[in-house]
Amino acid sequence: MSEIVFRTQRSPTMASSKSMDDVEGLIPAKLGQRPAAVRSFFSRGQPAHRQPCCSLPVVKIEHYDYGSEIKSLNIHFAPLEKMKSTLPYPHRHDFYHIVWVTRGTGCHIIDAVKYEVRPNSLFFMAPGQIHDFTLSEDAIGHTISFSPEFFAFRVHNRHSLTDIPIYSIENLNNALYLDDMQAESLRQITDAMIEEYTAEKTGHEDVIWSYLRIFLMKTSRIAVAPAIADLSSRNLLLSRRFKSALEKNFGTMNETAEYARLLKVTERALNEATRQALGSTAAQLIRERIMLEAKRLLLHSDISVTEIADRLGFEDPAYFSRCFKKHTTRSPVEFRQSLATLNL
Repeated sequence: MSEIVFRTQRSPTMASSKSMDDVEGLIPAKLGQRPAAVRSFFSRGQPAHRQPCCSLPVVKIEHYDYGSEIKSLNIHFAPLEKMKSTLPYPHRHDFYHIVWVTRGTGCHIIDAVKYEVRPNSLFFMAPGQIHDFTLSEDAIGHTISFSPEFFAFRVHNRHSLTDIPIYSIENLNNALYLDDMQAESLRQITDAMIEEYTAEKTGHEDVIWSYLRIFLMKTSRIAVAPAIADLSSRNLLLSRRFKSALEKNFGTMNETAEYARLLKVTERALNEATRQALGSTAAQLIRERIMLEAKRLLLHSDISVTEIADRLGFEDPAYFSRCFKKHTTRSPVEFRQSLATLNL
């Protein structure tokens, strides 16, 4: 790989998060059963549907046996308090997952970033993200889970920005803290969705789809800075196409020029779109995605640093270690040792 300098990009739009350094000293009383560590990783050069980076439980909607009856493999609602003691932690999902904590405190770790839990905290997770909860006994709220297909099957104009509301999750950070007025506005929508879900009247999934689309649009208005909200649809669409391509190819493609060719745009156009929509250049996003995978491998597998470097396309393990330390301020070994502190 060519010489790179890593710089952490922080979004100005959403709630405060804490780095791994801030997680030091956190020894939470974990909920649910922990899986034993199992060696599992993907092979270099395999396509995007390769095995996940680590052997953590992958929760599917049909696995949910808490809160309410499973009525659909595409959409599910449940009270948060039923989830706290029944799901294994940490875990990942193969669907989009929204958690709204209306009361209670604690912390939520999503891909090794610690977020504070307080009343009216909203957490957004895309498929594949690893998360871990520590919640107070009095915590209550709602969970909304839906498959990518839940929207795709109902989208008619694939080029319309407003027909793809899940961009709200893809382009934003994982946590959003609401004030009372914002919470009340979203609560009305959530109550309507749950009523439709419970009653199962004719066309209830279509009505839920409409409410959920409104819910995501409203949260994106709250979370997105005006400069981003007013972006042209072309830049937003291109940035989403890039993020999708990056997720599929980061193990084998690490140059902006490669993604520009894949997307049939110039490097300049790609960088302009990602800079405006996501706050970073394409190259920075590539590096951050590679480092995220490195973190997942270090925290949730026991393979060596040398092997991790090889699987992420680094020819020199020492160079990988230098890049990782620039990105996280820790060496890979030090980062892995934080596993004991996180108790993940």
